[in-house]
Amino acid sequence: MKLIRTVVFAPLAFIRLVLLLLLTSYIVITGALWYKLFGFSRKLQRWMQGNWGKAAMFICGITLNKYQLPKSSNFILMPNHRSYIDIFIVTALTPSAMVGKTEIGKWPFVGMAVKASNSILVDRNNTSSLLQTMAKIKNSVSQGIPVTLFPEGTTFKGPLTKHFKNGSFKIAADTKIPVIPMAIEFKDKNDAWVEDDTFVGHFFRQLGKPVTRANVDFGEPISSDNYQVLQEQVKEKIDLMLEALQDF
Repeated sequence: MKLIRTVVFAPLAFIRLVLLLLLTSYIVITGALWYKLFGFSRKLQRWMQGNWGKAAMFICGITLNKYQLPKSSNFILMPNHRSYIDIFIVTALTPSAMVGKTEIGKWPFVGMAVKASNSILVDRNNTSSLLQTMAKIKNSVSQGIPVTLFPEGTTFKGPLTKHFKNGSFKIAADTKIPVIPMAIEFKDKNDAWVEDDTFVGHFFRQLGKPVTRANVDFGEPISSDNYQVLQEQVKEKIDLMLEALQDF
């Protein structure tokens, strides 16, 4: 059945993939030129991420039921992580300094996009890199630019969340920056991109269907100078929101 659906919707998936690549090329190249001429600005970040995320969702047929983001200018957003689709959703709703692994800096266009969008790459195995990341996060939030971290560190199908990495909570606790929990759930559980599945294979199977339905919820900001307490409270809140979103 999956194979039949993949074959039937392959033309739509192919068109969407080409359009997504063209969109990404346009946004990154334009953003890189903007950055080179005028330097980084919040306006540039909002333009790049907001337009890219919203357009990517439109191209890929992603519909979203969402709850209101709490009013706050200084925070770290921590969503659970199901798929690369999460990136479309987060950038569309909350343009921010995205924190990711150094490895993604080697991907096409990513190097240019990182600078122009003020994103932060971290080597989790390097203490010096973690300290630099902490300073960059604190500096970003102090300028009114929120930061997004995926505390699971990788994608997970669910139904709830897997173990959270300690590092992101140590950063939040040490910098005393409030954390806003975010829950992302898909109507079709196979939209999760996990394990050794390839991007292209998953894209053609899942984003070839006409519509992809997602639901999003936000919790109130949580603060603590104890990273273990913060980690426990954020995980509990995200899991509770995911439970509520399971049967939408």
